[in-house]
Amino acid sequence: MMELLFSASFRRDESPDDILLIAEEDETFSAYIKDTFLGASAFIPDSDKYIEKDSKNWKIARLSPVTSAILHLSVYEMLKTDVPPKVAINEAVELSKKYDDESAAPFVNGILNRIARENGLIGDVPDPREED
Repeated sequence: MMELLFSASFRRDESPDDILLIAEEDETFSAYIKDTFLGASAFIPDSDKYIEKDSKNWKIARLSPVTSAILHLSVYEMLKTDVPPKVAINEAVELSKKYDDESAAPFVNGILNRIARENGLIGDVPDPREED
């Protein structure tokens, strides 16, 4: 799903449905992937508001396309699906380690934990940037 969101960021002239046509040819494609991609795509404007609020002086445009796709997927999963927030955060961190540079994983972890805390999805997890 992250790959579809990543691809969509470069294919802005195509609708999410058009992007899905190609993805549906993959044997691992499923209704879950379709529903999550369409939901996350539609939720991007809302996700951007959460991300920008909690990214502490980083604008969405400054994020790498990979980081942006990972965050969009995870924010959607945390706020709009039944995926447990800690699972969504862990998956996002693992995707960051696999597909992005070494500084992305802690950045993604920090943003998603703040969003989850502020929305009452997880307990009070300390923000390492706010410690002395």
